[in-house]
Order: sequence, then C-alpha cells, then structure tokens
Amino acid sequence: MKKGIHPQLFSDAKTTCTSCGAVYSVPSTVKVQQVEVCSACHPIYTGEYRGLMASGRVDRFRKVAEASKKRQEEVKIIEEKRLVKPVMKKAKKGK
Repeated sequence: MKKGIHPQLFSDAKTTCTSCGAVYSVPSTVKVQQVEVCSACHPIYTGEYRGLMASGRVDRFRKVAEASKKRQEEVKIIEEKRLVKPVMKKAKKGK
C-alpha cells in the first residue's frame, strides 16, 4: 500500500446523537461527530414514534396557513366595522 494517502483513523472517536443525547465510541476518520437519530431512538428499532425535534416543511406550512387564516378573519372583522360605521369627511376651511 502507498504511504500517506490513507486517512487517519481515530479509534476513540465520539459520536453523539442529537435526539436522545447518547454517546458512542466508534472508530472513525472524524474525531467528534453528531447524528440526528441513532439506534436507541430510531422509530424502526424502538417501535415508538417520538416525533422530530425540528419541525418539517409541512408543519411550517400549516403554521403559516393558520396565521394567514387568523389575519384574514381579523381583516374581515375590521371591514365589517367600517361598513357599519360611516366615515365622516372633514369640512374644508375657508368656504
């Protein structure tokens, strides 16, 4: 084998799960790394669904749609109040 072309292997590399906080010592070419889901918290391995920490695109869309719907209802109430109460024009000065 050629010398100097192979990456350095760290036998005591730490892998941390960001979901459950589990820390594993696995040989790797990276000294410290993070994973989103590990075997201790993955739904396929555990048989239970915890939900993801970060909201996905669908959740963000629903949140924006709900806020938009609330705003439309507020605007509708304001428009109804304007129709009920007539707007008085100011009298011009000097005539």
